[in-house]
Amino acid sequence: MAALFPRPSHELPWLAQCSLPLRTLWTPIRASSAASSRCLTTSAGDLGQLLDRVSQPPPSDTKPVVHIIHSIGRNPFANLAIEHRLFERAHAESRLLLLYRNSPCVVIGRNQNPWTEVNLNQLSVRARPSSSDVVQLVRRRSGGGAVYHDAGNANWSVHIPSAGFDRDQHALMVARALQRLGVSSARVNKRHDIVIGTSTSEDDGTYKISGSAYKLTSRRAMHHGTCLLGADLAAVSGLLRAPPAAPYLKARGVASVRSPVRNVTLSDKDETAHDPHDHFGTAVAAEFESMYGPAASNTTIDVDSLAAHMDSTEGGFAFDPKLAKGYAELMTADWLFGQTPQFTFSTQPTEEDPRERPLRPLDVPPQFDLSFTARHGRLLDVALSGLPYDASENVGSDRAADFDQAAASKLEGRILYEIRDWRAVLAEASPIPLDTEAEASTGGWLNQLFGVQCY
Repeated sequence: MAALFPRPSHELPWLAQCSLPLRTLWTPIRASSAASSRCLTTSAGDLGQLLDRVSQPPPSDTKPVVHIIHSIGRNPFANLAIEHRLFERAHAESRLLLLYRNSPCVVIGRNQNPWTEVNLNQLSVRARPSSSDVVQLVRRRSGGGAVYHDAGNANWSVHIPSAGFDRDQHALMVARALQRLGVSSARVNKRHDIVIGTSTSEDDGTYKISGSAYKLTSRRAMHHGTCLLGADLAAVSGLLRAPPAAPYLKARGVASVRSPVRNVTLSDKDETAHDPHDHFGTAVAAEFESMYGPAASNTTIDVDSLAAHMDSTEGGFAFDPKLAKGYAELMTADWLFGQTPQFTFSTQPTEEDPRERPLRPLDVPPQFDLSFTARHGRLLDVALSGLPYDASENVGSDRAADFDQAAASKLEGRILYEIRDWRAVLAEASPIPLDTEAEASTGGWLNQLFGVQCY
């Protein structure tokens, strides 16, 4: 399937000013040099060499090999695809740290429901290429809740052997790095989040600055998390609050835990000379080496450059078919929406979901009712009643029930995220003409609930 969203591109002005050679990929380093200034990039061949390198077993007479990788690109699909491929390729006994930032995007967990987690109407406006502040929807391959990423949000990803993995271990590592940078109140709470604040209560005066997600296999464990260093918190509120479809859905997926959030301010003796993300990355890398030993390689990759060549036979990720396939899949509607765990939708309270529904728009017929089960985005067990038939048809209650049932059968099996306009879908499903105004208002209401412009 073609990519659902446009691939982001970003200028890297500091990279253009760098005098170091841009073709160099890897240099053995000592522990003290992990945080040294580097300005490196990659070609497809370079990235292939990196994947081969991290997959090599350690020498028999040394400790496990440690790798630190910095991604300077902001393409969220490329960053997540490469992160996943590193997770698959790295040697089972290696220790790996990946640091990156993303362009503005909402990232949901593998088992989450976008209709209950994200205000898709707001996101649809900002996901258009014409928008001055494009925000994209991304579904990662790990669990966890929905988060907002932008250039003010640092991402860290730790890959280690699964044996003995502890969910607090690397959150504590990042908390120590923050403490070194002057954030004395940084600590890990019972939900494995990093929080700040002077209160001892988790519900009063405490703010979340870093959340985590995990992926565990019998061989490897991945713990990746965020850190708010200057994110657009207004965007977080607008995009992750009050999804319009949520009151009508009963979902099996993992629901996000809402917490008060705040950007953290770092202090450093030369903080005016550098980006706070540089300080954060340096401190986290130092803590990582303190835990696992000197890094055998410290690599910087440019995922934007690689992603920009995806349509080229000489560049992009074609050298690694699994990486190329994984990158392309992340941008498809089948992954973003079809991956959603089964859920039910009903415009009226039901025995299984007796919650009161919000007041509907005044121009939507009060007798209209639609319910269905969605499995991988496919509509099943569709029930429909109260369609607004044109008055000229003189439809009685018995005939209306038959027509409603016929219309419901036409909706059976439709793919929810392929419906771009419920007005047209209802008109097409109805055996006889609908009242024009009521059709427009009812279909428009459903469009608002499902955020169809985002598909």
